[in-house]
Amino acid sequence: MPFSQHTDPHNQIVKVLLIDDDEDDYIITEDVLDDIPFRSYELDWVANYDDAVEIVSEGNHDVYIVDYLLGAKSGLDLIIECLKDHPFKPFILLTGQGDVKVDEQAMVAGASDYLVKGQITPQQLERAIRHSILHSKHLNHIQELNEKLEQRVQDRTRQLDNAIKTLQRSNEDLELQIFERKKAEEELVKSQAIYKIIAHNFPYGLISVLDENLNYLFADGTGFKDLDLDADRIVGAKFFKFLSENDPSRIEEYQKCFKLAQGVINTGEEVIFEFKYKNLNYSTIIVPIKNSRQQTKQVLVVMLNITQQTKAEEEIRKALTKERQLNELKSRFVSMASHEFRTPLSTIMSSVSLISRYNLPEHEEKKEKHIKRIKSSVNNLTQILNDFLSISKLEEGKAFVHQSTIDIDSYIENLCDEMSSVTKQGQKIIINHEGISQFKTDPQILKNIIINLLSNAIKYSGIGDRIWVDSCIDENELRVSIKDEGMGIPEKDQVHLFDRFFRAENAINIQGTGLGLNIVTKYIEMLNGSISFESKEDVGTTFSIKIPKKFIPNEKNTIDRG
Repeated sequence: MPFSQHTDPHNQIVKVLLIDDDEDDYIITEDVLDDIPFRSYELDWVANYDDAVEIVSEGNHDVYIVDYLLGAKSGLDLIIECLKDHPFKPFILLTGQGDVKVDEQAMVAGASDYLVKGQITPQQLERAIRHSILHSKHLNHIQELNEKLEQRVQDRTRQLDNAIKTLQRSNEDLELQIFERKKAEEELVKSQAIYKIIAHNFPYGLISVLDENLNYLFADGTGFKDLDLDADRIVGAKFFKFLSENDPSRIEEYQKCFKLAQGVINTGEEVIFEFKYKNLNYSTIIVPIKNSRQQTKQVLVVMLNITQQTKAEEEIRKALTKERQLNELKSRFVSMASHEFRTPLSTIMSSVSLISRYNLPEHEEKKEKHIKRIKSSVNNLTQILNDFLSISKLEEGKAFVHQSTIDIDSYIENLCDEMSSVTKQGQKIIINHEGISQFKTDPQILKNIIINLLSNAIKYSGIGDRIWVDSCIDENELRVSIKDEGMGIPEKDQVHLFDRFFRAENAINIQGTGLGLNIVTKYIEMLNGSISFESKEDVGTTFSIKIPKKFIPNEKNTIDRG
């Protein structure tokens, strides 16, 4: 039997159903909901799988939190079963362990979000509930738009059917008068007048009639201007002749359309196809116009401009794809970050605990050792946070280029001094610069690039290894190379080196997010630059970047003029 918590009736209430066979989870969830500020929640609880299916079908709740384990069946089974009849219900999967595979299974099953038991904060739960409800509303809205679009297409199709039937009836009336030439000519004029009235007012395209050789007998409509067609010259011209002349890059596509029209003459069966003309999209239907002996001597062609409809559908697809990609990125990063945070935090805790015991002068060396471990761990945590902030800014389009003139020689020297605190024992950074020193660029973006590459060189090099930082400015560009004597990159892994979250096989046990080089490439693109590398396993790696003096703004490096 479901339980419900009491809420303030004056606040906006969000109804939540917890589907979990453990009453302790209900109590924990109730406490977490109580800690969420500025909003009231009404929590119901059901422990039985079959009861849960029935309650979900009643639709009395705003969101559903489902435990992964529900006796003989799983929460994924319940989500799949419920979404068959109620496809847009917002479900949040609750499991006892952080497993990316379970997360992916939840998203495939149709869950809106995924939470880990024992790690749920009020902020996480509020975000998951809000995101799931909003996601459900978006899906419902998209379905409504699709239904409206289908209805519009059906309405337009009925209009076209009526126009076709009218034209067919007119043509049949004309065939009945073939015994008398003068009367037949008069009927032809009347028929063309009807064509003219219908076609002249036909929106977003044109209506035309072709003879059995696919020459225009008649054409009219509002689409002449869009198609760059001359209404006075089109009668007598070949089907698709002018379009082929105006847009020769698609001549093969137009030839295929012409053959489809010939097929209507030969088979007497209508055909529907789409084609592009310059930057426009058209849907075309070709219908046979048969005489009294059921011979196809003419065809009716209706061209409808569907550019706006196509763009709207494409925007919806792009928005859904972008949302899926962002959700995947956030999920993968949270999973990765939670794992990467554990090791440095554990190191800091253990080192702090040990330092507190080293109070004698002879313990000074041990204290310094643990202080260095703490600094290294803090640096690792800082790098993870920097990666997260950088990827967030880049994905959201909030990273901008702010140019100023810097002295590269002293600039790189300062960066190397800053990184010297995290070098390993005996490691030495050797700096060399050639050419002029003044260069105009974004100092912060360039710092992010060099610090990331230099950090990798330190991280993947051994004790006592050397690292070279060489820079040069000539009349065209700034060149910086960072060379190490480290472990190198296996040849089979080099093709994936700049992929997001990728870690080389020999670096799996070394801390890192797998985002650094991907972020570096995006920053370099913002500066119109390029990056390359050479590496040999157990010998070392050299990364080289080039940044041109001439900065060209584009969609990837839009300058903030605020």
